Amino acid sequence: MQNTDWDIFRYVIAVADSGSAVAAAEKLGVNGSTVLRRISKFEEQRGIRLFDRLASGYTPTMECEALIKTAREIQESIAIIDLGIAGQDLRFKGQLTVTVTDTLLEAVVSDIIMEFCQENPQIKIDIAVTNDRLNLTKRDADVAIRASKNPPEHLIGVRVSPLSFAIYGARTVFDTKSTKRNLQDLLDQPWIGTAGFIAESPVKQWMEKHVPPESVVVTTDTFPGMRSCLRKGGVGVMPCCIGEGDDKLIKLLPAIKEVETSLWVLTHPDVQKSAKVKAFSRHVSKRLREKQPLLSCV
Repeated sequence: MQNTDWDIFRYVIAVADSGSAVAAAEKLGVNGSTVLRRISKFEEQRGIRLFDRLASGYTPTMECEALIKTAREIQESIAIIDLGIAGQDLRFKGQLTVTVTDTLLEAVVSDIIMEFCQENPQIKIDIAVTNDRLNLTKRDADVAIRASKNPPEHLIGVRVSPLSFAIYGARTVFDTKSTKRNLQDLLDQPWIGTAGFIAESPVKQWMEKHVPPESVVVTTDTFPGMRSCLRKGGVGVMPCCIGEGDDKLIKLLPAIKEVETSLWVLTHPDVQKSAKVKAFSRHVSKRLREKQPLLSCV
């Protein structure tokens, strides 16, 4: 493919993965017409059809499938090269991308990041707030702050604290002076359950074992969303770090040991020697350990 603009393959992969020119455009940070124009131009120049345009979306043709396989191999190779370069970056400046969940950012991480920025103004932090697991190999992020019992083996990092969960309810509903509750006392209450990504957390397994399905009246895919529902009534299992800091909620029972997980600060081995990655990881790990009483519900 002499004189090929290799950037076109980013467009092809994005459309193939999403099945939509609009979704691909959002991922690439361009407009939909740009995606369609680039794809159409490549098809015209090469005399091939990359996608079948169906009502359900864009489906790769056989020719496109072969091209995508090669494009992904190229993309992976470029990612590895980028990681190697980033790992040798000894400059204490530039951009650093950090991925963290909405729960952790709101409860404990935002002030830690702002402290780091104030102390190191030459480093710019880009926060990717998502509950999905970003691919650190592809440089979706440089550092991941994540709750996990078993983090991916290809990443390195430190376990900074246990992360505990407990049952919370609205202070306006429950007697704050009562200390003689048990789980059975709460089963007739409306429960807030988990959905989406947080349904993969130990909370869902615990609820399936201990809470009757008919007691669950609402499900939500974020713990901040669950907190909003709990303020209006009902009960649910949330991370202590987000429940303890809310004066409208009360912890109804001690932390649930079988739901406990761990909080990690992770990065890819190829960027661990980067000056800014090392400095940020060290700062975050130290400050999160200081917040362990909140994280572990002590």
